[in-house]
Amino acid sequence: MKTYFLPDDLLTEPIICEEEIIIRLYQSNHKTLKNKIILNRNMINLLISGNKTVDYPESSVEVKAGELILLSTGNILTSEVTSDQNEFTSILIYFSNETYNRFLIKYEHLCSQTKQNKPYLIYQQDDFIQQYVNSLLILLKHPDLLTAEIRQLKMDELMLYLLQSDPEKLQSFRMVTQDRESLQLKRVVERYIGKPTTIDELAFLCNMSPSTFKRRFEHLYNTSPQKWLLSKRMELSADLLRSSDIIPSQVFYRVGYQNHSSFSEAFRKHFGITPSQYHTQYLTAQE
Repeated sequence: MKTYFLPDDLLTEPIICEEEIIIRLYQSNHKTLKNKIILNRNMINLLISGNKTVDYPESSVEVKAGELILLSTGNILTSEVTSDQNEFTSILIYFSNETYNRFLIKYEHLCSQTKQNKPYLIYQQDDFIQQYVNSLLILLKHPDLLTAEIRQLKMDELMLYLLQSDPEKLQSFRMVTQDRESLQLKRVVERYIGKPTTIDELAFLCNMSPSTFKRRFEHLYNTSPQKWLLSKRMELSADLLRSSDIIPSQVFYRVGYQNHSSFSEAFRKHFGITPSQYHTQYLTAQE
């Protein structure tokens, strides 16, 4: 029985592994195939033909053609059985914890509380999901179309549909419930990127001391809160300055600064030019 590290072992281009969302078509003509799988990312398996059995330490589940299974990271055993036509076909979507956390933060208003904790979820492929599968098959025939932005949209499309269909079920996915404190910290800091808040205030909102907040933050983001907030606010300001409808002197209050002079100085240190120069250069290049 072979051990696979997924998604890495089934990808031909190593650089793809750096992407937060990976979408690929998987096909096999082996009548039965059993493997040890180490999932380094969460995975959605949209089964098109054949059957699949997934064994977790505490439970097993069978997935049939016309169903999808959402799998959390970890070690599993899988058995694949082909259809009557000796085909096993599925679409695989790999995504990171960070991707899913951002999704929950974005659509927090649709979420509900749950105490359940499941390593996998199974859904029937209804008419909407079947059309979704068809749209992915079209995109997979034209890999150049599967840009990072398109992959993100397709991921959000499916997850949002599942969330609206049954909010409690989707949130029972184990990956999210493993560390609610970390998710709460991410919710707070990403919500307040564009607001004039201090690190102490963010720590207070997370119900942590400043020292605990900084320690947890650095563990999650691999950098300090100050550096992270600066980088995110500069990215946001650059996005705003690329609009012809914006006045550079009005950007500072939309990215969490108290006055234009402190924002302008931070922007100049980060990009090497002033906000007005950045705005002018970008608009000129578009003409």
